[in-house]
Amino acid sequence: MPKNPLRRLSVALRLTEAYQPAETASTPTTSTSLSLFLSNSKAAFLKDVKEDRAKAAKWTVVMGNEAGDLDSIASSIAYAWIQSEVNKKPAVPLIQIERADLNLRAENLYALSLAGLSETQEELLTLTEIEEFRPFPFQKFALVDHNHLGDAFTLDNPKAEVVAVVDHHQDEGLYQTANPRVISPCGSCASHVAALYGLKPGGKAVQTDRDSALSIAPKSTFSNSIPPPSALSPIDHPNPDALYEVPAIQELTKTLDEKKADVSHLGAMDLLRRDYKEYTHPLFWAAGQPSIKAGLSTVPARLKAWGADGKLEEAAVAWMERRGITVLGVLTSFRDVKKNMLGKNTKGKHKREMAWIILDGTQLKQINNEALTTKILAQKLWKGLEANDEIKVETYKKFPLDKAKKLPEKSKWKVYKQGNAKATRKTIAPLLKDILEGSSSASTKVEETTRAPVQEQ
Repeated sequence: MPKNPLRRLSVALRLTEAYQPAETASTPTTSTSLSLFLSNSKAAFLKDVKEDRAKAAKWTVVMGNEAGDLDSIASSIAYAWIQSEVNKKPAVPLIQIERADLNLRAENLYALSLAGLSETQEELLTLTEIEEFRPFPFQKFALVDHNHLGDAFTLDNPKAEVVAVVDHHQDEGLYQTANPRVISPCGSCASHVAALYGLKPGGKAVQTDRDSALSIAPKSTFSNSIPPPSALSPIDHPNPDALYEVPAIQELTKTLDEKKADVSHLGAMDLLRRDYKEYTHPLFWAAGQPSIKAGLSTVPARLKAWGADGKLEEAAVAWMERRGITVLGVLTSFRDVKKNMLGKNTKGKHKREMAWIILDGTQLKQINNEALTTKILAQKLWKGLEANDEIKVETYKKFPLDKAKKLPEKSKWKVYKQGNAKATRKTIAPLLKDILEGSSSASTKVEETTRAPVQEQ
């Protein structure tokens, strides 16, 4: 089924109109618009955090993942709304990025404007507004679009508790007492959230997306542009793709895709942090079992278009030192643009690349383990990646990473073409975990092979 942004937007676009409980003295934040709900919940939450830690502890902080994509934002807003307005429990969505980073995703800005938010998105609570509070004074977390609470939220916060998980990534097996705990494959996490709202949750992942979209669409800002559900999918002749075929939805799809794909105005540093996720991996195979931090940046443009002539290396070092990470994977996704016989540009084959950097930086120096070097990490990582049959990598010989010598002397790097263009970060992240933590057969049992040091230092 083609990607339908309504699955990502379905809950965020005026979900508040779908259910309006009677206002009572005990629910002063009940609102008739998404913008007002967000403003009220943010203000009330920050007031309690500053003035009454006992009240702050009663709030549930709902967070999407740190990439800050549209699915994460929509899911966090929707779940917080359900908790606050339907279940009458104080909840606030926290967008897990800095306020300055909101402008890195044009498709998010467009979708939020459609949902009635202001041009400045002041209604949203971001990491910028809570950075002064350390340790964090709130204790209850609901995770959407990921299922592992970041270390920053548990540091010096022993009462931190994950009370709910709604996700469509690989299940890491944590927080077994969370309620709800919904973790299963699905096109969009927003579909799972929509199902929690009381919709029929279909048996298969794709069906969940379709059912949720069909049910939520009449309650969205696009309700006047689409036929009623009975016309879209009659009982006797159900058409699971009917909503996607509606002209208004196709136009929205086109607009969002174009805005998401256009990153020509962003520099290398912007692209690295635009769609970024971070992980902590204990190295069980190393003496003392130290932990290192790794990051994965997804970039919708080929390396040569934005990272040539030392731009990638310079930005990567600055970003890795800023975040305190040792391993950075840059995962590109793009289509070749080719000219047809008439001289017009046409979309070519979908392709992916990987650039990996292992930094001889602050984190490794702090660990101060002579047996843990960039060389050892590189051997382990290259072997694990190259042995994996799902991603099918091959060394990319035509991208001269570190030609400008901007990486620290003992840093290691390698660039690959990815044979399987369908393997996204959802595939790479668990593979990286297996390789670094030592639980993957690919990282421990592969026979040594001799390779020329092409594109590697």
